[in-house]
Amino acid sequence: MNAVTVTMLIVFLCSSLAVFGCYRFQKHILPDSNEVWLTQQTTAPEGTVTETKMRYVLDGSPEPFGQLVTDGQERGESQGQTSYMIERIESSYSMLSSKAKMAYRASQICMVLLPFLFAVIGTTLCAWWFYRRVLEPPITVLMDATAHIQDRDLNFQITFGGQNELGQLCTAFEKMRQTLYENNRRMWSMLEERRTLQASVAHDLRNPIAIMTGYVEYLQENNKAGTLTEEKLEKALSNLGITAERMGRYTDTMRDLGAIEETEVHRREAELHDFLQHMADSLSLLFQNTQVHFSYEFHVPKGRAVLDGELLYRVLENLISNALRFAEREIGLTFCLEHGILSATVTDDGPGFKLLQKKTALFYSEDTSGQHLGLGLAVSRVLCQKHGGTIELSNQPLHGACVKASIAVK
Repeated sequence: MNAVTVTMLIVFLCSSLAVFGCYRFQKHILPDSNEVWLTQQTTAPEGTVTETKMRYVLDGSPEPFGQLVTDGQERGESQGQTSYMIERIESSYSMLSSKAKMAYRASQICMVLLPFLFAVIGTTLCAWWFYRRVLEPPITVLMDATAHIQDRDLNFQITFGGQNELGQLCTAFEKMRQTLYENNRRMWSMLEERRTLQASVAHDLRNPIAIMTGYVEYLQENNKAGTLTEEKLEKALSNLGITAERMGRYTDTMRDLGAIEETEVHRREAELHDFLQHMADSLSLLFQNTQVHFSYEFHVPKGRAVLDGELLYRVLENLISNALRFAEREIGLTFCLEHGILSATVTDDGPGFKLLQKKTALFYSEDTSGQHLGLGLAVSRVLCQKHGGTIELSNQPLHGACVKASIAVK
């Protein structure tokens, strides 16, 4: 705005000087005439009007040349009434030489053209200054950011300190970059978990397949050798049935997990402290027929929050069910809210995790019987990720396991 005001002022001053200069040049070529016409009009008493016109040159101070009165004023006399009128004799353009006429016409054209030319030049310079100082820096920043995004590089930051509309656009672009970066990070994490799931499936299926293959070879060898007895056949078929059942259970687990990944998050507003209190009371029903003591703590301020309560309850139900299989006397549940992340930590006094290097795997189970394939932890991890959180496994300093589930709330 200041630049436009200064530009308009400069254009106005330059245009005024140009018009004044052209005007002075015209006066120099065709100066004002110093001759006047003096018209005397006398009206006789009988109505006769006589008019006399005389030409005078005014050079220096005028000399008296009769009794003059103001134009239009009348003076009564015995012989009639007399009035006077003075007219300046204008300089004639036709009296100029051809060269002077050309210069005079050029000055008239410049008087019109120069203000327009100054306005165009001022507007162009103002637009150039505005582009270089206001538009070019944020446009350059946005073009560089676009080039990074086209190269699939989101590991950069858009910094621009302007507070105008372009500054707000850069801020919005930075928020978009952060969202894209976060989405890509989550997608990469999901792809990594998919790879881990495939590796886990291949590994877990290899053992029962190897067992079934071994028993089939065992039966074939004994059958060829004629040493296959009813007892050996019954034992082999029994073990084959157990292995097949385990593979079926694993297949059902994979199908259930696929259905859970299609689950949508339905967030609702609730009074957070009261809602968590009610949830803890509901979870305490899981301990009715056990000797394990259940305690819970809240480090959550009073206020309302938006979250999917059913999803959180399902996660905690899985984690507490897993803890009940290993706890000796006590299980604790602690809720914390920090920076929009609600965390629920489940601790027990059992033996803890023995293979923490697998804590990032989708499936995690320390049950060697094959009855528990780690589906509860896998389901909880998927549900937390859908709610913008994750699950962390750790051991307590003395003994016991610790599982921390977190979700994003608003």
